[in-house]
Amino acid sequence: MQFKASTDYGMRAVLYLAARGTTCSSRDIAEDMSIPRDYLIQLAQLLRNANIIEARPGKHGGYRLAQDPTEISVLDVINALDEDSKMATRERRSARKGGQMVQEIKQTYDLIEESMDAFLSSLTVASLLECVTNGDNSRQFLASRLQEEGERLVTA
Repeated sequence: MQFKASTDYGMRAVLYLAARGTTCSSRDIAEDMSIPRDYLIQLAQLLRNANIIEARPGKHGGYRLAQDPTEISVLDVINALDEDSKMATRERRSARKGGQMVQEIKQTYDLIEESMDAFLSSLTVASLLECVTNGDNSRQFLASRLQEEGERLVTA
């Protein structure tokens, strides 16, 4: 699975801010994370609207996380950057008419989307950074998250 550019850049910016733990200028974020600065500023507005980051004006201003990294999930970031297109896709999908087979395919697709959302919501910015900085085995980390999320869904 590959993210579209806006999701990729936005996720990089959020991870960068979490790793730095302080206010960072758009110039620093853009240079260090290889993000076009004008595009970063547009994405930052979407992330601000979702209360993921906040902007600090002034000479020593910039961006910082609006929440603790343990409270920000990968799904939160994706939804902040992609909500308009997801809503448009859902509206197009629900507007189509079809027979039983088409309805079953739509339900199957909804199940895929629900599964991805459940897993991505279980991954926080802090947990991803911790996995990388501690040198943990990333596959083991992801497997444990999948198992925990599976158990949570069964008991919910």
